[in-house]
Amino acid sequence: MTMMTIAICDDMQTDARKLHKQLERIVPGSEIRIFKSGELLLEELEKKRKPYDAIFVNIDSKKVDGLETIRKIREKEMSVAVLFMSRSDEYYRNAFDLFAYNYLLKPVTEETLEYVMEPMKKRLSDGNDERVIHFQYRARVYTLRYSQVSYITSSLHIVNFHRTDGSILQCRGKLKDFEKQLDDGTFLRCHQSFIVNMERVTGAENDSFHIGEHVIPISRSYNRNAHEKYDEYLRLQQEYDEEEED
Repeated sequence: MTMMTIAICDDMQTDARKLHKQLERIVPGSEIRIFKSGELLLEELEKKRKPYDAIFVNIDSKKVDGLETIRKIREKEMSVAVLFMSRSDEYYRNAFDLFAYNYLLKPVTEETLEYVMEPMKKRLSDGNDERVIHFQYRARVYTLRYSQVSYITSSLHIVNFHRTDGSILQCRGKLKDFEKQLDDGTFLRCHQSFIVNMERVTGAENDSFHIGEHVIPISRSYNRNAHEKYDEYLRLQQEYDEEEED
């Protein structure tokens, strides 16, 4: 049985209770809490050690102020799946600028919920709580696990995610749009147009990283910081490997 921690932030109590019951049927045994305002949710998150697996937030209500609430959450936590709810598609672009997992039009049907929750349930039931990157391109939402990404490039406002299987996924934006989403201990900005997954680096020189046959340039302005962070990454990996051997 897949157990999840889910927050519902909606001052429309009829809608919130209905969603609560639907989620109880779809993900039985999960911890589901309702918050009547964004402020109450933010207060709870300050106390909570582990973030929720999913947050459903109403963005039609001024009391909840869903967009601003999620903006504050994203300043500290990028991995939680956020599902925005609205009676119109007016805030669609705003929601995906905040890396929405999905955008649900009210009234939300149980069939729709089952569809959007299935990937999360599968990830948790597989025991895979690995961090992920969310992004949207051409009305489709993508979720990539860190381990699926070798490196990321950008050119002419298009961001390219180079995957370990050799394929490339694209979305509009800039690298800085994704830097906050990326774990500083795994990904490294080494150039205005490049970010590398340090777990995938197979070699390093003064002016470049190697990922298999791919050569990733290290620019002058990023050189010192890039090498310091990569050296620190290698040191921590060595310590971890030694602990595993013991």
